[in-house]
Amino acid sequence: MPETSESMRVALIYNPRSGRGHAKDELLPQVLTRLKDAGMEVTPRPTERMGHATQIAREVAEAGFEMAIAWGGDGTLNEVASGLRDSSTAMGILPGGTVNVFAREVGIPLKLSGALDTLVGGRIVRIPMGFAGKRPFLLMAGVGLDGEVVYRLKSGFKDALGAFAFWLDGFRLLASYPMHPLRVRVGEKEIVGTGLIAGNIRRYGPRYTVTPDAKLEEPKLDVVVFKGKNRRDYLRYLLGILGHFHLKFSDIEHFKTDALSVSVDEGARVPLQLDGEPSGCAPVEIRVQDKALAVVLPAREE
Repeated sequence: MPETSESMRVALIYNPRSGRGHAKDELLPQVLTRLKDAGMEVTPRPTERMGHATQIAREVAEAGFEMAIAWGGDGTLNEVASGLRDSSTAMGILPGGTVNVFAREVGIPLKLSGALDTLVGGRIVRIPMGFAGKRPFLLMAGVGLDGEVVYRLKSGFKDALGAFAFWLDGFRLLASYPMHPLRVRVGEKEIVGTGLIAGNIRRYGPRYTVTPDAKLEEPKLDVVVFKGKNRRDYLRYLLGILGHFHLKFSDIEHFKTDALSVSVDEGARVPLQLDGEPSGCAPVEIRVQDKALAVVLPAREE
């Protein structure tokens, strides 16, 4: 972070209920002390409900705070980023959720002390954000089976098992999920499939990459369209993702774009997830906005 003679005004936005292990209220004194020692004037702002982090982030951006730190999981990051987009207030990150996909992607340590050191010594970069309609996302948008898994996955089960819960539910849902056709339009080209993942980043979980060509600072989405029509096809896809060879399948389309649309048959219910949170259903238009968010990333290694 650039040095300054004046204190940097910082809001610490955190979800007291996200993640596992120590309660954030118990760790708060450690966080405040480390940030104060770095010359930051910190205002703690705990969230009280879904969507509250977005409201707080928007308020602190309008008040001219230099930084809003998102302390929580990927859902908290999504909400804070939503409130800060198109502002000059940078988003800092302290991982405190179940899986912390974004932090893993950019190299922020999961241990609190290491994350604090990275935040204090980091660099500010403006990065693109994805949008599904008017709803922003940092990580990925998913349409189809993974959207259905997100809708059905109970938060307590997710907190207990982490990313494994997602894959376990995915296997269980294969027996009952209807493979409704999706029509994916990219420019003049139309692709018919049954599932889609559009990634801003490579990671889909702590160890898995579904969209391996995604680059954080590039205003393009890395897109995978699954064309399979039955349980056996999706079982093969899941095993391919776990083994990092899914893109070798001939019934998977893989490309990069800055915009696409997804349409479905009338009356078909095809769920949409954004950053691991349920976000309505298709049809949907998905696009990228370049340099939408200022974020603190780890300093470059010399």
